[in-house]
Amino acid sequence: MQQHGRYFSQFYDADRTPQRKRIALQTSSPEVAKRLHVRAEDKYALGEYDPWRDGREHELFGWEAPPKKDLSTLGKARDAFLESKSHLRPATQRTYREVLRLFVRHVGEETRTSSITPSEIADWIDSKPEISDATRRKYVSHVGYLVRYLVEKGWLDRDISKDVGVPKKTETPTKAITSDQVGKIVQAIEDDGDEERYRYLILILRVNPMIGLRTGELLEMRWEEGPVRVDLDKAVVHVASGGDFKTKSGQARRIPLSEKAARLLTLEKQDSASDYVFQRNGCKVKYTTLASAFRRFRKDAGVASWVTLHSTRHAFGTRLASAGTPIHVIKKLMGHSTTSVTEQYLHAAPEQGHHYVNKAFGD
Repeated sequence: MQQHGRYFSQFYDADRTPQRKRIALQTSSPEVAKRLHVRAEDKYALGEYDPWRDGREHELFGWEAPPKKDLSTLGKARDAFLESKSHLRPATQRTYREVLRLFVRHVGEETRTSSITPSEIADWIDSKPEISDATRRKYVSHVGYLVRYLVEKGWLDRDISKDVGVPKKTETPTKAITSDQVGKIVQAIEDDGDEERYRYLILILRVNPMIGLRTGELLEMRWEEGPVRVDLDKAVVHVASGGDFKTKSGQARRIPLSEKAARLLTLEKQDSASDYVFQRNGCKVKYTTLASAFRRFRKDAGVASWVTLHSTRHAFGTRLASAGTPIHVIKKLMGHSTTSVTEQYLHAAPEQGHHYVNKAFGD
């Protein structure tokens, strides 16, 4: 396509957000534009180029690579790293920004990145005796992301954050809601005599253990266009960043719907006049409204306080693990950035270890 005398390549994918991605070809010559477009399409078809994510057009088309960023000081490295994370959710960006602000303030803005040592990270952690073990692990983990960024860019030789000792995390079972607990909370809503008013909560309690969305994703879920949408024809939920909404990992995913989940959502759509799946009076449900209603009926039902809205997501991962689903599949369906997060569900289903050992070594 051409605009203002310049040519662009345009790619389309109904499962991505935005569905159409336009790439500037930096030429006004139709012959050159055609060659570049064909090259881009070939690389895209082979899986060697993703116009939605890569930003590697200089490699693909032979343009001059952008100048390398100056990461020579810790302050400059922090700013460049935060810029590289601008695609993540605002809440995630804030966490990175706050942790790295504290670290850089302690070590010094003008400290040379090449001179950073594990002891400086450890000294920073030790200067905060009031923080919990979980916060210590979080701080070292987030500084580790910056360190690995510097390794990737060639400013450090190795990941020195791995040399920083932190208290080991005590393994605890995932806090997955059970079918019995779901039943009790739904019964409490029905006993209140206002099922229609809290229909959105009943649907979340019944559906999310089968699709495993985060609360923010649930509230964005729509029937038609949107970053989180239901495709009942293909029995799939699409989750992607779009507009003001960003997924936690920044990546898109698709979750297949079981027959039961598809049936529940189909029935809901027949009675809904709203664009949003979980709606109240035709409008998107607010998080505060949802959380308040959940806490109220959880208490009325006598269900333990450790059960939260997020427990419905944990139920999805736990059931997948119990069914013997491979860890990389669970990771993909749940949208985890690393398998270390997914491993918690394998601890919740240790019998699967016996399943695979018996399969490998059984008579």
